[in-house]
Amino acid sequence: MDLDKVELPKVNIGSPKSWPDKIKKTLKEWRRVYKITKKPNREEFAAVVKVTGLGIVIVGMLGFAIFMLVELIK
Repeated sequence: MDLDKVELPKVNIGSPKSWPDKIKKTLKEWRRVYKITKKPNREEFAAVVKVTGLGIVIVGMLGFAIFMLVELIK
């Protein structure tokens, strides 16, 4: 591969004059998202922990089963 002929992708970051507007727009979007979020109550947090734990256990068991199957095949 000839490195002289490789074309890098062009990144359009706009003109420096438009940067303050883009920054303001991004901050405005972040603020909107922050306003609609809320801290979960104890029951919601417990439900998330249970579902996450169950998912980790299932993935672990699946990985272990695949490992055992591969070891038995050898």
